[in-house]
Amino acid sequence: MRMPPAEVAIDKDLVRALLADQHQDLSDFEVGAPVEGWDNTTFRLGQTLAVRLPRRSTGAEIATTELEWLPRLGREWTFPAPVPVRIGEPACGYPWRWSVVPWVTGELAYDAPLTDAGARDLGAALAQVHQPAPDDAPVNPYRSGSLHDVAEVFDSRLRGLEDAGDISLEHADVLRAVFESGADTPEPPRTWSHLDVHGANVLTRHGRLAGLLDWGDAGAADPATDLGQACTLVGTVHANALLQAYGTAMGPMRAGAGSPGRLRVAARAVAFAATLASIGDEPYRSAGLRAMQDWVDTDVAWAA
Repeated sequence: MRMPPAEVAIDKDLVRALLADQHQDLSDFEVGAPVEGWDNTTFRLGQTLAVRLPRRSTGAEIATTELEWLPRLGREWTFPAPVPVRIGEPACGYPWRWSVVPWVTGELAYDAPLTDAGARDLGAALAQVHQPAPDDAPVNPYRSGSLHDVAEVFDSRLRGLEDAGDISLEHADVLRAVFESGADTPEPPRTWSHLDVHGANVLTRHGRLAGLLDWGDAGAADPATDLGQACTLVGTVHANALLQAYGTAMGPMRAGAGSPGRLRVAARAVAFAATLASIGDEPYRSAGLRAMQDWVDTDVAWAA
């Protein structure tokens, strides 16, 4: 897997034209350099705002969550997130809806990792996100599935990493055992979930959480999905801090090692690590390989 190419041309001139066409009060603000993601391109706008535009049709499809749901979901959040403050329509040759969001300042967690205190910040933030999802909440076709739904993909990715010599057969068997232990537990009710918690979507400042970005993949899912992704990011050394902070707010995760909840989180963590390791682009690949090795080195004592 690699970052897909953009399907439309997006530059500063387009941003200025769209603002002049639809949000004239913002059109004189300075437009910064583009930040390219898999689905969106983001330009800083002045000191406090940013313009976010889908760069491919898939990004435009999932942008519905950010444009229509996020303003409602994020009203009470105490952590920084790019919740849209303006919405733009197709114009000036650009085919999709777009948004103006707050500019969230910080360093990528891949470059400036969370400390123990930062892991607690992230756990508390996810507790705010994980509210009951209504029946019409979006369902992510790739990440809202149960552990049983993703088992085949997980095994396929492990086999691919084995064949490439990235992990040994012995280590792959350890990771499979972690996954299977979680898959044997009952799935809890689905909640709203971010579903893409990795180090390019988590911002830090002095080791603390500075923001949680990119909500296009959000939807109704097993809350252990986010928690497993977050534990993949912070590592087993900070996983307890993250889950303790989450459990203080949410209750069910207060159970200690070996509980069904933690087994599910561990299973989601190793599955997400295999996903990241299977991406050809950095820093995702290296982060995934490190996370898998982390689970092997700790002998999965944290979960079991």
